[in-house]
Amino acid sequence: MIYEGERIQAEIVAAALQADGLQVEVFGDNAYGVGINLTAARVMVPDGQASAARRLIKEAESTPPDAS
Repeated sequence: MIYEGERIQAEIVAAALQADGLQVEVFGDNAYGVGINLTAARVMVPDGQASAARRLIKEAESTPPDAS
């Protein structure tokens, strides 16, 4: 697992990683309910791509949103 968080954020992370050519799977329920959190998700990549995925996530987190 390289990322765990809200489903929408996990989907964004997965899309960004896929755009960089990584094989990505998002696991989690996409149902919503009152009083329970079924929106958590995990992003996973093959073991051989984990360090590249972590590096890309770290770079994205450290880049200001308005940077061009």
